[in-house]
Amino acid sequence: MATLILLESSPVMLAPWHSLSSRVLDSGNSPFETANGKDVWSYAEKNPGHSKFIDEAMACEARVAVPAIIEECPQVFDGIKSLVDFGGSNGTGLAMLGKAFPWIHGIHFDLPYVVAVAAKVDGVENIGGDMFECVPKTGAAFLMKV
Repeated sequence: MATLILLESSPVMLAPWHSLSSRVLDSGNSPFETANGKDVWSYAEKNPGHSKFIDEAMACEARVAVPAIIEECPQVFDGIKSLVDFGGSNGTGLAMLGKAFPWIHGIHFDLPYVVAVAAKVDGVENIGGDMFECVPKTGAAFLMKV
């Protein structure tokens, strides 16, 4: 969990809190955009170090949450043939699910710059796109919130 704590306490992520009043009173932009000049995903695309930081923080969360899902509710995956992880970051969560349930075809769906550097995993297809524009067809979706 250290990476998640380090991400959330980094200057880039704390700066929006200092701009919260301008968001409420002024611009209509998000506090992150007010503080950093871009929305969080555009900022991450232009700052690979920050993008990697986000990916590792999401993987940290997945390494805690996914084993609990696998252990406590494996029956949820009975009959599922395909699974999309929307905003899957570096694909850690979906890779863990694929290992536990090898009959499931996984689709790791995230922004193109994210999946471009994602690891190749057997049984998982990396697809770049924007979930607000269109999504791949599948039997089920997996979306974790940190």
